[in-house]
Amino acid sequence: MSSLSKQMQRLLAQVDKIATNEEPVLLLGETGVGKGVIARRIHEGSPRRDKPFIPLNCAALPEALIESELFGHSKGSFTGATGTKKGLLEMADQGTLFLDEIGEMPLGLQAKLLTVLEEGRFLPVGSTRYLDSNFRLVAASNKDLIQEKDKGGFRSDLFFRIGVFVLLIPPLREWMSELPGLCDQFLAEIGKGQRFSKEALERLYCHSWPGNIRELRNVVRHSALLCEEDLIDLADLPQWILGSCAHPDVLERGSLKAKLDCFQACILKRTLEDFGGDLDQALQTLGISRSSFYRKLKEAEEGLES
Repeated sequence: MSSLSKQMQRLLAQVDKIATNEEPVLLLGETGVGKGVIARRIHEGSPRRDKPFIPLNCAALPEALIESELFGHSKGSFTGATGTKKGLLEMADQGTLFLDEIGEMPLGLQAKLLTVLEEGRFLPVGSTRYLDSNFRLVAASNKDLIQEKDKGGFRSDLFFRIGVFVLLIPPLREWMSELPGLCDQFLAEIGKGQRFSKEALERLYCHSWPGNIRELRNVVRHSALLCEEDLIDLADLPQWILGSCAHPDVLERGSLKAKLDCFQACILKRTLEDFGGDLDQALQTLGISRSSFYRKLKEAEEGLES
């Protein structure tokens, strides 16, 4: 953790402290920010680390199948149920149940999950015998569940039941200072002893990373596995990364001031785009005033034109 920024050190320290508790955890953040990695870190740092870690992506299955996967079913309970199936709730007993994209869970199933959390027991589909299960719940969503509950898209009683610890995982574009360290970590996984050139890293900084850490890991693996040298250069990067830079001439021939102006302009514009043009929310995230925003943007654009 010593190589991480203070922001990420605080986040991971909070994750590790939460891990030692038994209360439910709700992870909120965009797709690809690493919610699954953090969920597993919570499990591995908990007293349940030696018990099962059972994941389920609620967005990957239709409602009927989610219920069967979660609760299990008895033979003949529905067409195609040719045998008894153990559900994930039963499999997660004494361990951790990770419900990814819980915001996609149908409202009717949310009510059943709430009952399980409150009573510690459940009824498999088609069965008349309740089963007990003692598990810790870690849930995740790329939706803003705080807004969803207010709009009726997510049960408020379930939100308050699972939201004892709510962690907001920032997108990669908000902590780009971590990019070199993340690249080194992903390169170490491959084990070829490679590193990125200064020019290649600068081009990575220019990308907006809509797929977050997952996208970065794929880019690093693409570049490293195709590169036959120790130094990964511009030519080794995927074409869509090379094409995502608005001012490649600045990166290739610009001064340090011109590059900083370019990065600053990108950050200001991307933050505004992230909030759909809502300047007040962008200013709050950036931590600057309205006049500072326009002044910095004007200075950056004038620097690019000079």
